[in-house]
Amino acid sequence: MLLTEMNWDFIEILLLILTFIIGFFATYFIIPKIIKLMVSKDYVGIDIHKNSRPKVAESGGISIVIGFTITSVLLMMFFPEFANETLIFALTVIFSGLIGYIDDRIKLKSRYKLILTLLTGVIIFIANFIGFINIQSPTIPFLGKLRLTLIYPFVVPIVVAVFTNTVNMLEGYNGEGSGVSIITLIFILICAILWNSTMGILYTSISLAVIIPFYIFNKYPAKIFPGDVGTLSIGAIFAGIALFASLEAAVFCALFIHVFNSFYVLYSVKGFFESSEIQESKTDVILLKNDELMASDQKDAALTLPRLILAHGNLKEHGLVKNLYAISVICGLFAIFTTLMMAWTINQIQFVPLLVVTLILLAILIVMLIFFPKIRGIIALMLLLMVAGYILLMLIETFIMPVEFVNFTVFGIAIPTNIIISLIIVIPCLLVWYFISIRYFWYAIDKMKLKSIDTV
Repeated sequence: MLLTEMNWDFIEILLLILTFIIGFFATYFIIPKIIKLMVSKDYVGIDIHKNSRPKVAESGGISIVIGFTITSVLLMMFFPEFANETLIFALTVIFSGLIGYIDDRIKLKSRYKLILTLLTGVIIFIANFIGFINIQSPTIPFLGKLRLTLIYPFVVPIVVAVFTNTVNMLEGYNGEGSGVSIITLIFILICAILWNSTMGILYTSISLAVIIPFYIFNKYPAKIFPGDVGTLSIGAIFAGIALFASLEAAVFCALFIHVFNSFYVLYSVKGFFESSEIQESKTDVILLKNDELMASDQKDAALTLPRLILAHGNLKEHGLVKNLYAISVICGLFAIFTTLMMAWTINQIQFVPLLVVTLILLAILIVMLIFFPKIRGIIALMLLLMVAGYILLMLIETFIMPVEFVNFTVFGIAIPTNIIISLIIVIPCLLVWYFISIRYFWYAIDKMKLKSIDTV
C-alpha cells in the first residue's frame, strides 16, 4: 500500500515513534540479561582479533528476535491493515533466528542450514499462495514491473535463503554486522520513502529499533556477539523488507557489500561458509602482536572483503570495520540511485530531478573514496557491475522485451520466454565480471607480497 494512500496524520506518526521507542528499550534492557545467561552457561566465544583473547557472550542475536517480535506485535495492534504481512514477516524472522540458535549450539553443516532457511521462506510462499498476503512482482529499472505473477512466489523461498546466508557470511569483527546492518537499513528507509512504500517505512523502522541497541553492546570492544541466531534473523529481515516493500532491486544494491563478500567466499571455499568457519580452517587475516590485522598471503586462505581491504595495508580491528562501514554507505548510495531509476522507469519522477540527485550522490561517492583509499578498487568493481547491469537492462528492454516470443509451460505455469533469454544473456556477462574481480583480488594480494619483500 502506498504511503500517499494512507492519509497518515500526527497519530500514526506518534504510534510509529512509540513502537520504535518501546522496541529500542525492550531490546536494550534484554541484552544484559542475555549476556549474563550466556556467560553462566559458558556459551561464550573467543574474540580472536585481540591478543588478549577475551571471552564474549555468544548468541546475542536472541535479543534481536525478541525485540523484533515485540515491535511486530505493536505494529499489528497500531496498524491492523498490515497485520497479515507483519505476522508472516515476524514468523519468518523468528524461524530464521531459531535455525541460527540451533546452529550456534550444534553447528549445522552449511548445506543443511541452506535447506532450512529455504524452508523458512516457504512460510511467505504458503501465505501468498492461500491469499493471506500478496507478494507483488519486482520492479526493475528500465524493465518496469515484471510480469511474474505466477512464477515469482516460487522464487520467494530462494530470496529468503540467499539473503539470510549471505548476511551470515559477513560477520566476525566487533560491530561489523550490526553496524553495517544499521547503515543499510537507514538507506533502505530512505528508499522506502522515495518509493512511497508504507510497509518499507514500517519494517525498516522497527528493524532499526532492535538492531541499534544491539550495536551498542556489539561495537568495539564487543560485550556480546550476535551468533547465527543474530545474523540469520537480520538476513531474514532484509529479505522480508525487500519482498513486502517491493524494493528487491534497491535492497540488493544496498547489500552489495554482502553480495561481493559471498562471491569471493564461494569462489575460494566452494560453499556457504560463515565467518567463524573461515577463521578456523581458512584464515583470511592474521593478527599481529600490536593488535593490527594483516591480510593472509596464503593461496588456500579464504577470499573475503576484509582480506582484500587489508591487502592495501594493515589496520586495527576498528579501523577495518570503519572501512566496511564506508563501503556500506556507498552501497546505500547505489540503492538510492536504483530506487530513483525504478521510479523514473514507471514515470514517477522526471529526468532532470533524477540527474540532479545522481550528481549529488556521485559527489558524496567521490568524497568517501578520498577519505577511504583502501576501498577504491572494491568500489570500482561495484561500479563496473552497476554500469554493466544497467546497460544490459537497457539493451534487454530495447531489443528483447518487445519481441513476442512463444512462451512455454512447465507444470502448468507459463514462463515468459523473453525473461529466460534475458537470463541467458546476463549469466555470461556476470562470469566476465566475476573473472575480473577475482583477478583484481589476486593482483592486490601479489602487490602486498612484493611490498613486504621490498620492506624486508
